[in-house]
Amino acid sequence: MGSACLNFNIRTQFTFTVSDWDLSRILNGLAEESVNINGYFQTLAGKKFNFVRMVVGTSEERERDIHAVRKVMKLVGVRYRENQVIQLLDSISGVPGQINAVFSTLWCKMQVRAVYLGEDSTIYLDVSNIGYALRFLSEENPPRCLD
Repeated sequence: MGSACLNFNIRTQFTFTVSDWDLSRILNGLAEESVNINGYFQTLAGKKFNFVRMVVGTSEERERDIHAVRKVMKLVGVRYRENQVIQLLDSISGVPGQINAVFSTLWCKMQVRAVYLGEDSTIYLDVSNIGYALRFLSEENPPRCLD
C-alpha cells in the first residue's frame, strides 16, 4: 500500500450460499474440471449453510476457469453472484499491519464488503468502488480513516 506503482489484478469473485452437500459437490466438480481456487472464504451461515466467496484461476484469470465455475454451479443448481474484486499482489507473509493499512484507508470512503487472503499471501478486496479504492491505495501516504 502507499506505492506509486500498486501491483494488483482485477479478478472475478463468485459469491453463494450452499449446504455442506452442495459445497462438496461444487468443490469436487471444480477439481474434476482442473480449476484452481486462488482465493477462498467460507463461514457458517445459520446452522446448515455456508456463505462462500471464491476466486478461481492461478496467478491470472482464465476465461476457461470462469466458464467451468458457471458450468459446475448450473449442474449443482446453485444460485450465485459474480462481481469484480481487487487482488493486491504486494503483501508479504509475516509482516504485521497489512490488512489494517488497507482497511483503515478505505472503510470511511466506501463500503468494504470483504477482505480475505488468497494464495501466496495475496489480499482480496470486495469494495463498492474499485476505481476509488485503487486510487487511494496507490497514494504515497494515503490518509487513514482514523487520522
